[in-house]
Amino acid sequence: MLIIYVIVLHMKDFLFKTNKLDRVRPNYEAMLKISLSDSELSHPCKVKPGLPSTINMDMSLAWEKNLTPGEVIDDALLEVLDHCGNHVEEGMELIVNTVGLSFVDKCGPVRKVNSEGFVDLRGMLKVVSGFGSEACLTIFHHKKKIFNRTFQIAIRNLKAVKVPESCPAGTFLENIIFEVSDCDGVIDESIHGLQHTLSIRSNQLKDVQGAQYAFEHGRCVLPRAQVPNEPGTVSFVAYHTHFSDLETIIQIHVYALDLVRVNSENDFEPICSYPTSSLSSQDLLSPSQLASCQSVRYIEDALRKVSDEIESIDSNIRSEEEMIKFLDSQKKSVENRIASLKDEIGHRVGAKEITRHKIEENVGTAAAVLCNLSNHKAYEPGRSFKDEVVGIVALLGTVANRDLSRMLSVYLGEDNMLAVVCKTQDAANYFEKYDTEGNVDIRFGIHQEAAKLGVPISRRFPIICLDEIRPYNGDVFWNIRQKKLNLPFPHSKTHKGFRGLAVNLINLSAENLEIITSSGHGLRETLFYRLFGELQVYETRNDMRQAMPHLRNGAISLDGGIIKGDGMLLLGYSDPEIIFPVMPDAPDILEDPEDVFTKVKKMNAEKSVLETVENKIRKAEENRQKLVMKRNKKKRKFDEMAEVMSQPSGSQLDQYHPVSQ
Repeated sequence: MLIIYVIVLHMKDFLFKTNKLDRVRPNYEAMLKISLSDSELSHPCKVKPGLPSTINMDMSLAWEKNLTPGEVIDDALLEVLDHCGNHVEEGMELIVNTVGLSFVDKCGPVRKVNSEGFVDLRGMLKVVSGFGSEACLTIFHHKKKIFNRTFQIAIRNLKAVKVPESCPAGTFLENIIFEVSDCDGVIDESIHGLQHTLSIRSNQLKDVQGAQYAFEHGRCVLPRAQVPNEPGTVSFVAYHTHFSDLETIIQIHVYALDLVRVNSENDFEPICSYPTSSLSSQDLLSPSQLASCQSVRYIEDALRKVSDEIESIDSNIRSEEEMIKFLDSQKKSVENRIASLKDEIGHRVGAKEITRHKIEENVGTAAAVLCNLSNHKAYEPGRSFKDEVVGIVALLGTVANRDLSRMLSVYLGEDNMLAVVCKTQDAANYFEKYDTEGNVDIRFGIHQEAAKLGVPISRRFPIICLDEIRPYNGDVFWNIRQKKLNLPFPHSKTHKGFRGLAVNLINLSAENLEIITSSGHGLRETLFYRLFGELQVYETRNDMRQAMPHLRNGAISLDGGIIKGDGMLLLGYSDPEIIFPVMPDAPDILEDPEDVFTKVKKMNAEKSVLETVENKIRKAEENRQKLVMKRNKKKRKFDEMAEVMSQPSGSQLDQYHPVSQ
């Protein structure tokens, strides 16, 4: 008799612990093996990680340093793990609450885990809190808090340099310098551009109320402001237009003109209307002679005169101290520039080299061949296609951040980014020629060089001839280093999120700024104006759409929006390989020994500047010490006279007579 036992095993929601689930991501397919005493049973199954328990945050440079208002954080990447250390399942929803931060994409706090087990917030968070405050990131899963972190927003101070304590009524305040500095007194040179302006709030300075003055590398100048015609105290508040918590309050004493005379150095000096006010402090009587004075008025005038001189010396001491502080900040800035140059010379890998390497990987393109020839220095005597070649579009300019670089590259397209730029049409003719049947002659020009390298050109390529471009014919800002175009402002008032015109957001190296056409126009007026025209750049798609009535040559937004001309939108998403080099600081990159020599020369020049600044600091400190000694001497004189005056009563002073002259 045969007895068959059938075992039915139901298993559901079986819990086990392991930290190896990433090996079977993303399908989580596994094999369940059940071992019996004399056999083994296997069955396919799916295993899934647990619920979110831990979040690791990439604490890179952007988070280690203090954040600044308006900054978009490029590297916020959150690793989401379960209680065993496995990355959680793709699509898991988390609630990301922010304080002092906002989402650039305006998609709200619900964020999903990606296929790698991360919540990718790179380029999605923007700092909206003011200077000196804090930002906070808190993450929940099903109302359970699983992550919380607080970040410090950078502390900045706004101060005015060399503001007079007093001035005559009806005169002008001129060239008051305002500086934004950190806690160490170092000027924050990132306070620069259209979004950084200074405003004045005052009911007494009518001519500057409501005006805005641009910051340039952390400094702003109030050129002229008229003080009221009546004596009194003038108060005004100077503040950052967009970050109103960054402010300073200034008070200036205004005195009547009839109490002022101008000395030989053209400085206003307060005087008194008493008959004896013309006496100098050297003519004052000694304490022993004061007993013979005729009246209290004479002694009061003498004390007042010395007091005024002490106040004047105090003002000079404060001026020297302000100068020392200013020179100290200059010294730190120069030292930072020297350190940066040392770093560039010793360690920095050029952003241009990264882009150049990407171009070289585009095998079969004319741009890749040119880059390879440049690396090999394969220049032969005689006329060739390489003569008068300016370069590749992607290598002729740099931009300040990756989002801008990516969107400008998407707007132009890869063909234009890899376009070859020549000075003349004649130079372009040497790139290739054709046989009698119209086929490309591979034994001539760039095709011959490509064959030698073993990488024949397999696709068409554009060539841009600078002399053939109709240049921008308007004004150029020749007084600034980048020589930007003076294009008309696209709208009557600044639209929200407007970053500028693309043609002016391209930075040119010192070498590329020297490239001019036969008619005297530079790369910005020809090449980049031809490529971008008056293309406008905005923070978000929504900002761009709001400005549509004012678009001329289209617009892009840093979160992916593109409008090309009237009625044409580019949708979808792309992340191009070939982009403009990203260089937040300066477009000049070390490319060859000549660049190294230039950097060393510049560093030596900065060292000379540092030596000059240090000498000025020493001189200012010596001047301050002399003034302190002079002030102490005057103060002792004042104290002695005040003591004598306080000793006798009024009736006793009446019997004193002035010394006969």
